[in-house]
Amino acid sequence: MINSIIEMFRRQAREHKTIRSFYYNRNYEIGSGNEAHPLFWLEDPITGRNNANTFSNTANFSILFVPKDESEVANFQNLAFSIGLNILERIKYDEAVPVSILPTWSYLTLRNYYDNNACGCRFTVDFVQRNMQDLCLIEEQFDTLKDFEISKPLNNFEVKAANACETFVNKLPVFDLKTSKR
Repeated sequence: MINSIIEMFRRQAREHKTIRSFYYNRNYEIGSGNEAHPLFWLEDPITGRNNANTFSNTANFSILFVPKDESEVANFQNLAFSIGLNILERIKYDEAVPVSILPTWSYLTLRNYYDNNACGCRFTVDFVQRNMQDLCLIEEQFDTLKDFEISKPLNNFEVKAANACETFVNKLPVFDLKTSKR
């Protein structure tokens, strides 16, 4: 479901004639200088809640430009609003898109936004989509005979105690703690 939401916005950004790049990331990554503008930035996280057999979701996205000077800011904000509005209206009337945009969306104009002083509009969009879980496949996801594997937290090593002093016979275990995914 999350991938379908991201792909829905990615497709709209890719097909819009003005937008030059799409990003789905945390907000603090905006303005790093690697983006081509005008930019469509879909913010992570996307939030949602379950309502019976539908999901109510909220997504934030920004349409951003980098102005050459202050005189361009208001025009770029207006253009960003127009682009965002066009995208929302296109999603509403696209029958191939499995979501319904709610009329509760809002916008916020942006100026001197992040490190590259971008400007534009940020949209907060509420939309619903049906629960697409195939209920016939639920039992396929479970195993009633499964049990968790039990592993020892540390390698076993011998300890010889003489009075109050302890002597370690083997070396302590080597911990290979990963600090990144690689």
